[in-house]
Amino acid sequence: MTTRSFARFAIARALPLLLAFGWGVAQAQAQAPAQVAADPPARVATLSQIEGSVVFAPAGETDWLDAIPNRPITRGDRLWTDKGARAELHVGSAALHMDSQTFLDVAALDAEALQASLNAGTLNARVRQVQSGENFEIDTPQLAFRATQPGDYRLDVDPAQGTTRVTVRDGAALVYGANGQAQELVGGQVVTFTGRDLERVSVRAMPGEDAFDRWAADLNRAEDQSLTARYVPREVVGYQQLDSNGTWSQDTDYGPVWYPRVTVADWAPYRYGHWDFIAPWGWTWVDDAPWGFAPFHYGRWALIGSRWAWVPGRIGPRPVYAPALVAFVGSGGSATFSFGSGVGWFPLGPGEVWRPAYRTSPRYISGVNRYIVVDHRHRGDHYLYQNRPGVWTSVRTEDFSRGRPVHRHWQRNGVADVGRVHVMPQPALPQPYANRYADIRASRLRVTPPPPLGVSAGVVANLPPPVFQNQLPGRQWQEPRRQQERQEDQQRRIQMHQEQRGAREQERAVREQQRAQREQQMQMQGQRQQDELRRQQQAQEHAIRQQQMQQERAVRQQQAAQDHAVRQQQQQLHRQQMQEQQVQQRAIRQAPPQGASPEAQQRRGGEGKGDGRGEGRGEGRQGRESRDEGRGQGGDDGGRGHGRGRS
Repeated sequence: MTTRSFARFAIARALPLLLAFGWGVAQAQAQAPAQVAADPPARVATLSQIEGSVVFAPAGETDWLDAIPNRPITRGDRLWTDKGARAELHVGSAALHMDSQTFLDVAALDAEALQASLNAGTLNARVRQVQSGENFEIDTPQLAFRATQPGDYRLDVDPAQGTTRVTVRDGAALVYGANGQAQELVGGQVVTFTGRDLERVSVRAMPGEDAFDRWAADLNRAEDQSLTARYVPREVVGYQQLDSNGTWSQDTDYGPVWYPRVTVADWAPYRYGHWDFIAPWGWTWVDDAPWGFAPFHYGRWALIGSRWAWVPGRIGPRPVYAPALVAFVGSGGSATFSFGSGVGWFPLGPGEVWRPAYRTSPRYISGVNRYIVVDHRHRGDHYLYQNRPGVWTSVRTEDFSRGRPVHRHWQRNGVADVGRVHVMPQPALPQPYANRYADIRASRLRVTPPPPLGVSAGVVANLPPPVFQNQLPGRQWQEPRRQQERQEDQQRRIQMHQEQRGAREQERAVREQQRAQREQQMQMQGQRQQDELRRQQQAQEHAIRQQQMQQERAVRQQQAAQDHAVRQQQQQLHRQQMQEQQVQQRAIRQAPPQGASPEAQQRRGGEGKGDGRGEGRGEGRQGRESRDEGRGQGGDDGGRGHGRGRS
């Protein structure tokens, strides 16, 4: 066979293979967008605050049911706040606050867009960021509102008057009419529109805050000061509730971890709540705890010592929502446990990959598992908690499928169950499933919700470009408008980049200022502590001096008392001595001299009774001397002197 013949033969044999390979590549390329389009939404919303009677109607349902905390809100769900009620809805980093008698219908919700219809009531929107290619849109019967910058916005829809009032407190937005016209509103503007062609009824100055504005501002302020925002991005839905319900700590293996504040002895993740089948994800965990959204749809759980800790890992700026990060055990739709037929599960640990039961693209799987904490000790098909039946939670199949509270019906597993059942995909949907909300009581409303807005009743903008579905302009108008919008979008991106850079610089300056303030506060606190110690020392010294002075005073008083007692004793002794001397002298004077006759003694006694003045009356000097002598003798004899004056 010649070389040319061999080449023709090789080409003929290889041509079908090349054609088949090219057809396969084309098929793969054609199926890739369809497969990506089949991925479930990466973002959901949830009710973080419920005050009063708040009800919802799941997609495809007509009955209004009491709103359930931590239930994911997605496309097709409707919300209504009854008279006197309020609610807060978190969508990514944005927060929607609904006032009394407000109707909100979620038309589209995914990682790129939020589109909802508001046909009655008041809605306050706090938009933290608008990324490139992202759309935040609220449609009313009169207009389509689209936020183009982060800011605070308020929409008031009055069905009776047929008006929509748009308040831009901060930021910038575009409003669209049914004719394709757009108007830009900036911070400080309050404009009321009627009809569907952006007809302005009034333009007024920014009004003061009412009770609803203050309520929403308090919630936004608390969210701005969130501690959890230091550990997870604000796109993690439900992170706000972690601040007041647990504590953050640093673990050597897993980094930042969060310990919930629980008081139940047998508490474990995915045990206190119920299961609900929510399209398109399937079985979704709805936790009972007020903080029970973020830790059960992002990150992983780890048993550190004897306490469960939520491990968020390095969650990226756009986290992907998962219905429940668990591994089911059993085979087929249920398993045979020691208590009978049922469904069991256990939480995934750090580093373990979550595999959904529904078909998705590799991009979706990579996104939902991208930022988990990788622990090389636990990988492959063997799970960290697979052989620990105390961590498992199991219920009977009927309790599982009816969405009954797990903690009221869960069964304890034994060691024998570990070898009997194996890890399986999530249970299949039981048929029929029309009674899945049979155990949920329908709400009694004071005010009946209005009917849904619908596309034909309101103004709705396409995403992107903002071309309206009701009245589409011709192609000759669309192309220049698209070019203009692309230029505006590019300018907005540049402006947003500059604003983000400025915000980062401002945030860095704020952090530096806060650090300087903390250092100053620490210095002031140290100075206050030193002053307090000095004051305490001075008080102690003063107390010691007072005590010493009191002791000295007591000693002096005691010494004075002793001296006074001695003086009193000496005086008394002296008086006694004087009295004794006087008695002795009196006795001596009264005693007669020895050898004298009785007449002489009587005469002496009579003479002793003289007045001592002397009887001599001599004149001149002798008389006076005799009286003096007589007085002297009388004094010596005890006052009775017996000398006689001589004349």
